[in-house]
Order: sequence, then C-alpha cells, then structure tokens
Amino acid sequence: MHARSLLPNPLDWLLGLYAENYARLNQLLPTRTLPPGRYVKTIPERPDLVLDVFEQQPYTTLLRLSLRFVEAAPAEDPESYWRVYHDGRQAEVTHCRFDSHRRRLFAPETPAKIIAQYRRHMNNFASKWLEHLIGQGYDGGAWILEGPVPAWNPEYIIAPGSEDDLEEPTRRRATKRPRSVRV
Repeated sequence: MHARSLLPNPLDWLLGLYAENYARLNQLLPTRTLPPGRYVKTIPERPDLVLDVFEQQPYTTLLRLSLRFVEAAPAEDPESYWRVYHDGRQAEVTHCRFDSHRRRLFAPETPAKIIAQYRRHMNNFASKWLEHLIGQGYDGGAWILEGPVPAWNPEYIIAPGSEDDLEEPTRRRATKRPRSVRV
C-alpha cells in the first residue's frame, strides 16, 4: 500500500489557484471581449480600478490590473500583470509590483524551485486581492475606455538593482576557470 500525502501536489494546487483566479477575474471584467486599451472602473469614495488590455487573442489575453490612488507615487499600485488562458479557464499572474518595486520572475540562473515558489506566492496574493476587489464592489458597473495603453515607465520595468543582475552571470561565466575532465 502506498502512503498518501494529506497535502495536495504543489502543481495541482497552483493549477487550482489559476482556475480560481480565472473565475474571480471574470467576475470583475469581461476578459474575452474588451479590445486592447486602457479602461477604468470608478466607485465613489474608492480608488479607481485600472485595466490595461495589452493583447486579445482567440484563446489568450494579456492584461494589467491596478488601483489608482490620488495621493501616491506611483499612482497605480499594486500592479499585477496577467496571462489569461480562455480555453483552459486559467489566469496566472506573471509578475507584480508593490510600492514601486517590481519583482523579477525569471532572473538569469534562477532555480526552478524559486520560480515555482514565486508563482505560488504571487498568484496566492492575486487571488486574495481579486476577492478583496469583489468584496469592495468592483464586480459591478461598466468599464470606461480611457484610450490606448500608455507607454510603460522604464523605472518600473525592472526593479532597482536588477540591471546589474542582468550583467552579472556573463561576468561570472567569463571569470570561471575551465573544469578539468577526469578520464
């Protein structure tokens, strides 16, 4: 007889979370029908919910979701980037930004275990954030088109210090001594 774990397989758990995120995201917005552009949902006495639809394909949508605070820098925070798979009914957060720091998901030489932990962490946060937005009443009302998606602020594309991280693996490789091969 095989011993069974009481805890779910981490991949099963993550895919289940993606399915929950898909359902919650579709409560907030019509992920399949909005053409590319910037949209806003306004609720009195609450920050505006901002949606940027970057790309709309038959089976996939790429979007960004954030809240717009009047007296904050940056004004839109937290910021989450989503890949929505309509045929698989899955929605995953590819990366997030909090307090003007974007976390890089796929840094050079990042171990797969760290990437998996990051995905679980970000998507778990996103699931709770979507639940909060629905609880605050953002699931009702219409999305208002503001115009095209604005250009990204280069300061927020890569977290501070990451520029050095991009060059570091190359420097490390160049300074490594060749391995000796035993015969």
